[in-house]
Amino acid sequence: MAKDTIHHFLQQAGTLLYRYLRKRGLAREDAEDIVQDTCYKYLVYQDGIGSKQVMGWMFRVATNQFYDLKRKDKRHPTVDVDDIQLFSLTHLPEIQLLRRETAQNIRDTLALLSEQHQELLILKYELNLTYKDLSSLYGMNENTLKTHVTRAKNQFIKHYKEGI
Repeated sequence: MAKDTIHHFLQQAGTLLYRYLRKRGLAREDAEDIVQDTCYKYLVYQDGIGSKQVMGWMFRVATNQFYDLKRKDKRHPTVDVDDIQLFSLTHLPEIQLLRRETAQNIRDTLALLSEQHQELLILKYELNLTYKDLSSLYGMNENTLKTHVTRAKNQFIKHYKEGI
């Protein structure tokens, strides 16, 4: 029975981590690798992790691996096949171009923010985590987190409007 609950927990946590990493811009394979490695590390070190800090610990491990991979990619840049758009007759090129430009504008604007603000916006608005969930991830008071999220959102809006 305990194996089932750990398996179920790791599936849920893995799905959440995967979505988070994909929203941060990782390729599918890289995100899957990081999620698998994070779950493995959790199984190895679970005795030393407090029950209230599990998700925060897993997000921190995944985020650190994300940063390591990004540093490596800066030294050895590659092109992700998913970034190459295949055109079909049912999609208008103008619409595809507008979607890519909008997505690129959002990525560029996010890149202007601090790492913490990027994480908060993605976790809150893309993964739809509650302030309570964020509070347990970061080990902060909910009101403090609300303030940080509001500041991050305001900075994003300011930079996005400047870029338009």
